[in-house]
Formats: sequence, structure tokens, C-alpha cells
Amino acid sequence: YPVKSYGDVLGYNTAMKKIEDKIIGKFDSIKNNINDDFHKLWMSKTSFENHIEKRIKQGHIVDKNDYILKTLSCLSNCDSFVFAEHKNSWDNICYNHSKSWAVIFNEQGQIMTSYNIEPKSKSFEASQLSIKAKIKKGVPNERFKQYFKQLRK
Repeated sequence: YPVKSYGDVLGYNTAMKKIEDKIIGKFDSIKNNINDDFHKLWMSKTSFENHIEKRIKQGHIVDKNDYILKTLSCLSNCDSFVFAEHKNSWDNICYNHSKSWAVIFNEQGQIMTSYNIEPKSKSFEASQLSIKAKIKKGVPNERFKQYFKQLRK
């Protein structure tokens, strides 16, 4: 068998675990008051508020609480992820649930967007490939999903 470097064997799994730990850490910081503090998971409160308005106008959600529930549901039931690695920008990770809802994080564990997947829209993977990202795909860690199942309760 060919010998693989430590990074080839463990690098990706270790990198994914680090990002997932950052995501969980961000949620841990607001878990006692999710509805009021959910905006803290975003890069800015204004960006979050504008995003909620946009999703309501598109008919994807009825209000902020619906948005939070759909985001948590996606993360607790996600069946795949796409990791986009960039040379000169933050890496992104997209979690999908049955190709119906997606949540995208940056490598710092901040939410960039959470949205209803439109069948005719360009996929996260396709949009990242078009800007020369290196793509890795996989199945989310059960520990990660269980964390969000507990948080939803």
C-alpha cells in the first residue's frame, strides 16, 4: 500500500472537526437565549435582520422564529455537507437537509446564510466551483447532529 502523509490521512477530518467545534462553540454561547441572541451567530446584526426580511418576502419563512427552527432542523437532520476551500478567502461549509434547506458557515463558525433550496437555483457546490474553490464532500458527524437535536428541544 502507498504510504500517505499524516496530513492526507488526518488533515481533512481534523479540519472539519475544528470548524464543527467552532460552530458548536458559537451556538453554546447563545444556547440560553437562542431567540434573542441568534443574530450573534452572524457577522453582524444588520446583516441578520436584512436576511430575515428577505426570506420573509420570498415566502420561505413566516418570521424570525420560523427561520431559527428551520436552521436548527437542517443542522440536526443534515445528510450531507460540502466544504469549499479557497486560496485567498475564508473557507465555507454548507450543510444540506434532503436538498430542501441549507445552512452555510464560514471557517470561523459564523452563519453566512440559511435558506430554502430552490430546485432551479445554482447549487452551493456549483457556485463555489465557479470561483475556483477546492470542493470536499461528506456526511456530517453524528456528534454534530446530536448537538443540534438537543438544542432544538
